[in-house]
Amino acid sequence: MPPDGQQGVFSAPDPTLIADRYEIRDRIGRGAFGQVFEVYDRRLKRLVAMKTMPIGQVGDADAQEDLRRFYNEARSVARLSHPGIVTVHDFGEQDDFAWIVMELVIGETLKAVLDAGMRPALAETVRVTCELLEALHYAHGRGIVHRDVKPANILLAQGASEGLGDVRLADFGIARIGAANPGAVMPAMGTETLGGAQLEGQTLVGQTLGTPATMSPEQLRGEAVSHRADLWSAGVVLYEMLTGQKPFPGGIPAIYAAILSAEPPPPSSLVPGLPRAFDAVIATALAKSADQRFISAQAMAEAIRGAAENPSLVEQRLAPGDAALPRAGDDEATLRLIAAVTPQAPVPRPILRPILRPGLRPGLRRGFMLGLMPGLALGALAMQGLLPSRPIEPPAAIADVVSAVTELVEPRLPVPHAAADASEPKTALA
Repeated sequence: MPPDGQQGVFSAPDPTLIADRYEIRDRIGRGAFGQVFEVYDRRLKRLVAMKTMPIGQVGDADAQEDLRRFYNEARSVARLSHPGIVTVHDFGEQDDFAWIVMELVIGETLKAVLDAGMRPALAETVRVTCELLEALHYAHGRGIVHRDVKPANILLAQGASEGLGDVRLADFGIARIGAANPGAVMPAMGTETLGGAQLEGQTLVGQTLGTPATMSPEQLRGEAVSHRADLWSAGVVLYEMLTGQKPFPGGIPAIYAAILSAEPPPPSSLVPGLPRAFDAVIATALAKSADQRFISAQAMAEAIRGAAENPSLVEQRLAPGDAALPRAGDDEATLRLIAAVTPQAPVPRPILRPILRPGLRPGLRRGFMLGLMPGLALGALAMQGLLPSRPIEPPAAIADVVSAVTELVEPRLPVPHAAADASEPKTALA
């Protein structure tokens, strides 16, 4: 393998010009596969980023797997067009390395922010996390599960406004492409490998794929994954932004054990003044069972916004018991929040009365009920064998039934008073 300074850029006639188009300007980073360069696109006259990866020997199984995954990233991102996802422009290969040309993001990673000891303000934490979740929701809707969501893969693009910058989700190298169904479960990962060192904070290679600190329990167990594996990872990112601490710290063995069996301290216990509603959001995002997490990235974003804007409601509706059920008087925003924080909550059945159109006047309502109830009562009597076998006089029978039903249904049916002046025209019963 070439020296670190040359990894991914090899023996071309002009080592600074790739594909007779891309002029290498500077190395700006390294990824799981190779290096990332700032390059100038001579054809379109713009700066872009180029990720490169050396191509190993044809018979090297690990090298071929690396190449397959490298192109998997190009295919994954090329089918996505979202402001929160780094755009892929081009890809190809030369004799000894492959390359992907993508959007150049001017800024820094969320990892750099957190490693510097900065704990973003709550409003910024909410904004960045929700932008990340919006990008994930878009990818999930197109059948792509990222599987390696972590601060190092969240780029923050500098802009004119103050703050951390706009989110750009990057590095889909181990993404899995499936059906365009957010609820679909992807096949088990098994023991896919990349080959290389195992380092905390970097993509774990040699065993299951992902980064140990942000991997979901099902990923660690090598089970089938769905989009909810990404929601777990987003919950880990949110936890670190809220508290400045990792929810599952330590070396790889300790991280594995904690992810599978331990619960992290509630964020509010580490940050005085933080609304306890975020404890409920984190607990849902980091549920050990994928089925108990949020139903979608969009629902998780809705819950996070609710925790910031209406924390008391989130606390009440995520409490044990029936507190999460919709209640009379809940407005539309509240109902959306309830659906987000408790996606499996049953919806109350409507009562019978709305079957009567609200526009009917009371007199017509009574007429409807007096006409309907006798038929129901006669049917019930007939089923019980309580009607006489011989014919009865219909007028008397119906009158008796109507009288009985009236007493049951409207025992206080108002009686119209006589007109005060007989000369005044009488009005119909209202």
